Amino acid sequence: MSSYRNPQNNHVVAPNNFLVVLGAFLLGPIFFFCIGEIGHAFANIILGALLWMIFLGWIVWIVYAVAAPSIVRSKWMSKGYIEQSN
Repeated sequence: MSSYRNPQNNHVVAPNNFLVVLGAFLLGPIFFFCIGEIGHAFANIILGALLWMIFLGWIVWIVYAVAAPSIVRSKWMSKGYIEQSN
């Protein structure tokens, strides 16, 4: 598990990857709206809606759940946080 530190004020954030995956899997686009990743939330909704037309919408939730830890990592890195290994 990694943590992220803001070099300006030493604020540390330590997301739990298991809970990130679980939240993305169970809540889908709601999870991404809650963490502020609006683009991923809309992409999840649109791709899911399109694939549900051929009964494959569940694939979007699984793919996003697997990708969620890297999405959260990118979010913190883009805000200027530095990754620290625990």
